[in-house]
Amino acid sequence: MRVAFMASDAIALDSIRALFGGGCPGFELACVVSNPDRPKGRGKKLSPNDVSAWALENGVELLRPEGSPDESDAARMRELGVEMIVVMAYGRMLKKNVLEYGRYPCLNLHASLLPQLRGASPVETAIALGFKSTGVSLMAIEPRMDSGPVCAAAEVAIAPSDGSASLRGKIAAAAARLLSENISSVADGSAKFEPQDESRATYTRKIAKEDLFLDFRLPAEEIANRARAFSFAVAEIGGEAVKLSNAFAAARMKGGAECGEVVAASRADGLRIACGAGDIVFGAIQRPCSKMLSAPEFFAGNSIEVGKVLKSFDSRPLLRP
Repeated sequence: MRVAFMASDAIALDSIRALFGGGCPGFELACVVSNPDRPKGRGKKLSPNDVSAWALENGVELLRPEGSPDESDAARMRELGVEMIVVMAYGRMLKKNVLEYGRYPCLNLHASLLPQLRGASPVETAIALGFKSTGVSLMAIEPRMDSGPVCAAAEVAIAPSDGSASLRGKIAAAAARLLSENISSVADGSAKFEPQDESRATYTRKIAKEDLFLDFRLPAEEIANRARAFSFAVAEIGGEAVKLSNAFAAARMKGGAECGEVVAASRADGLRIACGAGDIVFGAIQRPCSKMLSAPEFFAGNSIEVGKVLKSFDSRPLLRP
């Protein structure tokens, strides 16, 4: 059976490779549908995303509609003999012509254990909220976002050291296994799709640049989780937006310290800042137009004033109504 895979993010590549390389016996990758090239880098040169680049490198037919796939895209898929559509991290709402393309459900691999963490940022939000595990769900797509019935799911543990990149790698591998183990049952009609429990549904939102700026009124553990989720955090220090990474929460060093107060800044201690509960310690620091340096490297040639109170930026809830 020939399959079209719709994706625009590298998290889908393991599943695409499974279809392409024989990991799903009886199924063949007919084409990839992805987003158009976007400007990247300092020169803003039009460049393909990771999924498009893979398709081009491997000689797989690539469709890149400007918007949601239309009837001309569906017609091309029919010409290619596509019978089933699988989606993962495509980034566009799909129209009726795709959702009702053929006799089989339009499948979606979503990077959470539905109905938790529907929406745009399930991986980052799981880490930022301090989850110990998350997962991937195989569902039939319905018009309402991530609300369709689920036929299979796999749990993925979140290690204390996991950032978004490492967790995405785990979920990508789990998604490929889940697809390989269940696509045949979808095709032969034996898969059992169970409706989601709407009372347990939660919704993530797109992560914005503003979410990177630190709110020291939060507990240190929550700040550390956010820094892991977003790869780094940002603080305003000396009028500069300074990136901070390698974060961990620690007990309060200085009684009575204000939220945002720098309580230590040295090669040995790193950058330690008082929070709403406990201290947050950063082991890597990056000034604008520089590279990320370990604390010993940074403080060998830079200083941050101990006792200075850094600005707390208002944080927004990561889950939306």
